[in-house]
Amino acid sequence: MNKRKVLVVDDDPSMREVLERILETENLTVYTATDGKDALQKTLSLMPDLILLDINMPNLDGLTLCKAIRMGKDTLNIPIIIVTGHTSRGRLEECMEAGADDYLAKPFKMEELVMRVHAMFRTSHIPNHIERLNQYILTLREMRAHAI
Repeated sequence: MNKRKVLVVDDDPSMREVLERILETENLTVYTATDGKDALQKTLSLMPDLILLDINMPNLDGLTLCKAIRMGKDTLNIPIIIVTGHTSRGRLEECMEAGADDYLAKPFKMEELVMRVHAMFRTSHIPNHIERLNQYILTLREMRAHAI
């Protein structure tokens, strides 16, 4: 079976490295991008199974990139988790309106990131976006209950 591909998009080298190390321990193939423009090119060429995306980046910010990914016929259903230090309610709403599937605030717990990534993989096959997000929430709750 092919390893799942995750694209980590963050202009902070230390954050890219942390995310890469965590995901590689989960037997995932990790690709990185340093800005939105680089990420858009890599998304189109790699067709990742999941994108972890920061918001504030040079050349193309995360929200604009998220919208662009959602507009592409081939990229429309790639799951996107925003990983950011911006935690206001307004920012969360902006991310969801841009097409993000989930939002994880920095700093985060490694276990929480891993659970969200695996929950996203378990539900990414569901074609209906609303149905997929509902199932994602249920899957995440179940995973958290078993982790306690």
